[in-house]
Amino acid sequence: MPTEDSKRLRAIYAGALQRDPEERSDYLSEACAGHPELRARVEALLHAHSQDFAEGDEVTQSVAGGAIEGKVIGPYIVRRELGRGGMGVVYLADDMRLARRVALKAITPELGADPGRRERLRHEARAAAALSHPGIATVYALEEIGDSLYLAYEFVPGESLRALLASGPLPIAQVVTIGAQLARALAAAHMGGVVHRDIKPENIMRTPSGAIKILDFGLARTEGVLSPKLTQSGLIVGTPAYMAPEQVLGQNVDSRTDMFAFGLLIYELASGVNPFAASTVSATLGRIVEVEPPVLSRIQPQSLPELDRIVSTCLRKDPVNRYQSTEDLVADFEQLEAEMARLRLRRSDRTGYQGTAVVRETRSTWWRTHQVTIVGLYLIAATLGWYVKEWIKVPVTESLFIGLGACAAVGGVLRSHLVFTECFNRQNLTAEVRRAARALLVADLVMAGTLVVDAVILRGWPLTAVLTMAFGIGIGLAALVLEPATTKGALGDA
Repeated sequence: MPTEDSKRLRAIYAGALQRDPEERSDYLSEACAGHPELRARVEALLHAHSQDFAEGDEVTQSVAGGAIEGKVIGPYIVRRELGRGGMGVVYLADDMRLARRVALKAITPELGADPGRRERLRHEARAAAALSHPGIATVYALEEIGDSLYLAYEFVPGESLRALLASGPLPIAQVVTIGAQLARALAAAHMGGVVHRDIKPENIMRTPSGAIKILDFGLARTEGVLSPKLTQSGLIVGTPAYMAPEQVLGQNVDSRTDMFAFGLLIYELASGVNPFAASTVSATLGRIVEVEPPVLSRIQPQSLPELDRIVSTCLRKDPVNRYQSTEDLVADFEQLEAEMARLRLRRSDRTGYQGTAVVRETRSTWWRTHQVTIVGLYLIAATLGWYVKEWIKVPVTESLFIGLGACAAVGGVLRSHLVFTECFNRQNLTAEVRRAARALLVADLVMAGTLVVDAVILRGWPLTAVLTMAFGIGIGLAALVLEPATTKGALGDA
């Protein structure tokens, strides 16, 4: 269909969906005046969509035939039901021929009753079976058992992306990882000439190891969506909420159709919402055709600009404006993965740097505390020396007091200088510590010795003598043990 005709069909169809069913006839008479073929096409679309894409429950029940567990279907023994949809029921089954567990899909009779359609199924199943990629569930066989068709493919343990979405949107890093794996799997399929046409959370599994696998490739190209026969029966291949606009309008589909569904899937994984979902199927389809979804980052602020761009490109209404090659999509996702890895590395480095800075600051605090504490001990020691001189007035106590005062003055000035340097001129702290180290050690040891002598003189006052002795020993140990440890912690081996 020419581009202008396609746009007109899209606009009229969307307008019809927005009106009540009883108003649509008058609307179409006016909108399609003079174009009976256009009106017929729009009416065919509306008729098909009015069926609301029934899930095929009656077909499912006839295939199941009552009890499920233990039911024998050809060479397969059914164990339990895995899921169901418009194209049939999926069972977990044992293949008795090769002693392996498989997923067995009972295909709806409408898809296999017509000989031409059945041959098309065989052809597409063979094409899907030829695909070999870790991200694609392997197709084993298309079985014709009696009048029914069954597709046997690899059973993939784990949980579907729909199950993951049950707890809300996924972290952006996880979305990017899933998107990259899914894009690579789709690229492999498209290179093999196979288009899935029904990419949705239910058809994507995540294994316990975190690997992503696409299911249902065996039915990927069963029919062109909304061909005349399918329109008449009301059976639509695909899931309404994940259809591309060209699918909704019954136009030709190709790999770019999968890209639209892919972009929609990534959007939902990241934000937790499908931007086109509405209360009815018709309203959903109308939104797919006409409504532009908000940029992902408006719904999910944690999104990245590059992820916004990738998703927006995939969700363009016109396939011409989407990625023209799945390989380009893969390249963009791999580049995004690499960029996120660099961001994580920088964040880790920054966190490590901040952690190191915190440790360094803690050690510096201990060093400053040590300096201030020792200055306090100097004052106490000088005060004790003063009292000893006053209690015992002999020349030696005066000399001891003068020595204590001198050592306290030297040590107090030097330590105050070092604390000032550490706070305001840290780049020179190491050099200043080296310059002051010997003088501080001498002052501390002289003061410690002087206090010990004072304690001996004060032996007539036992309590005072013990306290003086304790101060002397404390200053000596601080000079010989604590001072080197706190200084090395704050400044390192330098």
